[in-house]
Amino acid sequence: MLSPLNVVLSLVLAIDVVISRDDQRTAQVISTLLTDSKCPATIVVSDDSPGHYTEGLLNTFVNMHIGQHPLILPEVSDWSPKRRYREPTCQNAVIFGRQITTLSSLYRAIKSQFHVNNAMVVARFTPEDAIRLLFDIQDEKMFVLLEKNGRDLELYSWKANNKTSFVIIRSPSNVTLAKARDRSVNLSGRHLMIGTLTYPPSIIIDSGRGIQGIEPSIIETLSHNLKFTYEFIETSPNEMWGEIFGTADNRTFTGLLGMLVRKEVDIAAGELYISSLRLPYIDYTDIYNFGYESFLVPAPRPYGKWTALFYSFTWPTWLATIVSAFVVIVMLRFVAACSSRYSESPNNDVFADFQYCCLYVIGNLSNVQVQPQNITSGSNRTFLIGWLFATLILSTGYRSGLISYMTFPFTPPTIDTLQQLVDSPLQKVVFGFFFKSILMNSSNQLEKKIGEQLIPHYNLTGMFVSLETDSSAIQSSLNNLLYMAATMYPTTSAGPRVHLIKENLVPAWVAFGLQKNSQLKPYFDKEIQRLIESGLVEHHRTTFAKRLVKWNPKKASDRISFTLDSLQGAFYLLGVGIVASIVVFTIEIGSAWSVFKFWL
Repeated sequence: MLSPLNVVLSLVLAIDVVISRDDQRTAQVISTLLTDSKCPATIVVSDDSPGHYTEGLLNTFVNMHIGQHPLILPEVSDWSPKRRYREPTCQNAVIFGRQITTLSSLYRAIKSQFHVNNAMVVARFTPEDAIRLLFDIQDEKMFVLLEKNGRDLELYSWKANNKTSFVIIRSPSNVTLAKARDRSVNLSGRHLMIGTLTYPPSIIIDSGRGIQGIEPSIIETLSHNLKFTYEFIETSPNEMWGEIFGTADNRTFTGLLGMLVRKEVDIAAGELYISSLRLPYIDYTDIYNFGYESFLVPAPRPYGKWTALFYSFTWPTWLATIVSAFVVIVMLRFVAACSSRYSESPNNDVFADFQYCCLYVIGNLSNVQVQPQNITSGSNRTFLIGWLFATLILSTGYRSGLISYMTFPFTPPTIDTLQQLVDSPLQKVVFGFFFKSILMNSSNQLEKKIGEQLIPHYNLTGMFVSLETDSSAIQSSLNNLLYMAATMYPTTSAGPRVHLIKENLVPAWVAFGLQKNSQLKPYFDKEIQRLIESGLVEHHRTTFAKRLVKWNPKKASDRISFTLDSLQGAFYLLGVGIVASIVVFTIEIGSAWSVFKFWL
């Protein structure tokens, strides 16, 4: 919508007739047709010479409005392009003239000088000339008023379906003025060609159910309200929205953009972003939605259950625990060795044996609290008090983490920021070169880095299939990513298969595309605003929106139990112990056999 100071520009043109025998009534008809306008002033212009037959009608009209509405009477003779009458409010305009060749230029001159809302031109020529003028100016609110012999009037108008219509206003009464003033905006059954593409949920093309989605639903509502019929034409799936190739003298346009430029379609539908790169070649309707771009990445795969043996502690915690255990072993052995020198029973302290010290510390960490009875060193007894409390905390924490990771999957952290995405080794894929060029020209350095890493792809379905390789990140609109993730990669009981990063980029306005200088724009703009205000656009959007199901591991099964998969770490560890004991047993047997042969 335009600013409050500049109401939507529209025209009502009326053309005067042969010398009217009832100037009062003709002036009254003109005034009645302007009654609906909220503009406070009226511009009155004449290209006839003074004293000509239009002077009487002009004077009648002026006298009728004196004291009711402000009048502006500029002189056409000294009209200067440098002279500006621009005011902060709109004006009506009535033009009295008889030269059809000058009416178009005079009308355009008035619009360049004033904020014109309704304009009415009163002149003398045939109905054929009136229709020719209508097609020359092509404004959906244009009126041409012709007075026939007697006092009947014919009111002609032009419609956006490239047709003209007229209403006869009979001389005995003004009843038919109500019909003349009925300005209901519609396209009178015009058939429109709509270019589209497969881009769910905005456009869903199903061979069995036809074309559905957010925008087809909006178009269906628009067609009902604006009275037009339509059919869809799908663009090449390898071109989609289209790109611009070549130089200024020889440009080539592809996709929906090319279909509009070549006038193959009247409208383009498919979550079309408003871009300054496209504005020189096409027009847009009013914005009906805001869109965001984001990335869909492979969901991190859970670690193997056997890794629960390690992930209960962080690596610094593991390091601190190992160092502590080593220090305890050394301290126990050292104190016991020193004490045994001065003890009456030098071999009575169990910690004098290094292997026993190691087994004892490992037993404490494993929550096997078996304390030897013959600890002769008082310093070792004091030292063990702190150590046993420490192992109580460590073993409790380890068991809690072990149970947690055996019960629920443990996964690496997800990619949620653009910086994490840039730093990741994933290939960043986008359809076409359009967004890559936008991001590479961005003033944001992070977006620029993403643009440099983007790899253009020209198969939308193939883009999303590449997620199965766990090596690609897909850029697309937020709605499209959510829909494709929910349909191609639904969340399973084992967890999500894909992940939508939390940080978005490139907020954009979404609208329908139109041919450059399309006459359909005022119709669609007004009706789209009505749909937005009534909540129908949001209704259509939510009807076809699909959201990723948030995965809750607690609801993955009815009950939680330890399976072989959950306890695989224990069996792996048992297997390692068996193999290690067999190796030690073999070494011991070998050593004993060697001693036996020696004695033989």
